Amino acid sequence: MSRAVGSRLGRAIRLDTLRGRLSILLIVVTITPIVLIGFTSYYWMYKGQSEKIVANYQSMVDGQRAAIEKAAATLGSVSQLLVVDGGLGDDIIAYLTAADPVEKTELFRSIDKSLINIAYSNLIVNGLFFFMPDYPSAYQFESAPIKPDLPDTVLRPRPEDVLYRANQLMFLGPHPSALAGHDEPVLSLTRLVEYGAGRSYYMYLEADFGELLRPAGTEAKGAPLNVLTQADGTVMYSDLPEGAEVGQHLDPQSEGLNTFKRFESAGGGGWRLYSLVGLDDFRRELRQWQRQFLLVAALSILVTILAASYIWRMVYHPIQRMNRAIRRFSHDPSAKTAIATKLQEFDMLFASFQSMRERIIDLILEVERKEKRRSELEVEKLMSQINPHFLHNSLNTIQWLAKANGQDEIYNLVKVFTRVLHYNLGKGSMVVTVRDEIVALRDYIELQNVRYDHRFNVSIDCDPRLGETPIPRFVLQPLVENSLYHGLLSEQGDIRVTIRKEGGERLDITVADDGKGMTEARMNELLEGGGRGQGLGIGLQYVKKMLDVHYGGAARLEIDSEPDKGTRIRILVPIRPEGGVLDD
Repeated sequence: MSRAVGSRLGRAIRLDTLRGRLSILLIVVTITPIVLIGFTSYYWMYKGQSEKIVANYQSMVDGQRAAIEKAAATLGSVSQLLVVDGGLGDDIIAYLTAADPVEKTELFRSIDKSLINIAYSNLIVNGLFFFMPDYPSAYQFESAPIKPDLPDTVLRPRPEDVLYRANQLMFLGPHPSALAGHDEPVLSLTRLVEYGAGRSYYMYLEADFGELLRPAGTEAKGAPLNVLTQADGTVMYSDLPEGAEVGQHLDPQSEGLNTFKRFESAGGGGWRLYSLVGLDDFRRELRQWQRQFLLVAALSILVTILAASYIWRMVYHPIQRMNRAIRRFSHDPSAKTAIATKLQEFDMLFASFQSMRERIIDLILEVERKEKRRSELEVEKLMSQINPHFLHNSLNTIQWLAKANGQDEIYNLVKVFTRVLHYNLGKGSMVVTVRDEIVALRDYIELQNVRYDHRFNVSIDCDPRLGETPIPRFVLQPLVENSLYHGLLSEQGDIRVTIRKEGGERLDITVADDGKGMTEARMNELLEGGGRGQGLGIGLQYVKKMLDVHYGGAARLEIDSEPDKGTRIRILVPIRPEGGVLDD
């Protein structure tokens, strides 16, 4: 079994076959980056991932430390509002020393209202009260009921209960809340305020310590455990069941801490906050990344093997089929074989071969069709010459019959029409002189005057020196015809045709009327080739085409019109285009 597989694999990777070379090439191209890039970068990726995890946990403990310091600063700021000489403490002293009951009541209400405002404006403060040992009711102005068995150490703390001192402020390490019905650990501030002949009172403020350590989103499984110590290392708060008990000195080398990764952040008063992360939790992210790396490497190798096999079938099988089809063509050129490889490149290659074969046959048939068509064109050419000739002869017969019968008006009309028809259907040059174009235009105007009973007037103003200037044939009549049909359709009016030299190098041909004009949208439509199928569009398209053919981009056609104010069409063409003469 293993020999058969090895023999089959050996045939598959022979270097003298396309399949073997493709397989080896794909394996080398895929495995090499995995080995050289993947494993050489593994160390740096591992190091970067480790540093990222360490930075995240360190950032977390730094944030907790900053939250504690911010809470302590807020408690200190609030206590500053309650001292004597400028703070609420003056009102408290006045309250303590007042003898008038009415005055005392008013002072109590004012102090209580101020304390409520202070508490609501500093949400981090969970509770506050004043302890007045020399007053009959020792606890005054409490924000919530106080525990009846409140330890004396809360107001007169021992050194081991103080997290740190800041001048007259004493910040106590986490201890149960002084408020009744609350046992959560709090960070508190106790401040002694002295007034008058050795008399004094204490103010107390507290903030929820648990909220400072565990903000929203940190209660998930694997969250770090916290230990808070004084500057000398005495534990004041601990989440550990053993190895860091409250009141003991923290020993980083104790067995209870060996299963944790330790992160620490020092506060301004010398105290320290430790964040302990289980080694399994710390390494979980690294192991997850390692598994992903190995999975990608395994998938890359698997994809390489599958890709080599797929490319072999994708390339070699169509080549074999095409080779068999070509061999059949060599024996029987008329044989047709349809091959569908489902690959555009191979299908296009085979289609090109089939198209080349069919094209040869089509070329032979095309030669035969062209020979037959040539004979037909010769007959059509003779007919195209006979039909205008027959039309001219018929018009001449009508003309002389009208003359013989004394119909001079019909005689003159047919004579002019014959000249116009001869000019328009003439087989002469497509390039004429300005003089010839004007003569033909006058004949056309004479015909239209008879049709419209001389309701319009056409004036032609041409510089005599431009009479022999060459221009394309049949460009004036379409422009004048547009003015007649679309400008002066049912009204009397004037049409002015002017031909001048512009700038010494260009010929300026202008046809203007005082008819009903057109909108700017309609002008743009005509200039862009719109109006196809209408008289105005057809005439302008013909003129534009003639200008493009004979002058290219050197000619310009302009339309200037306003509704009810007439239309002005202007043509600017070079008098002497490049080459010296117009192309005919």
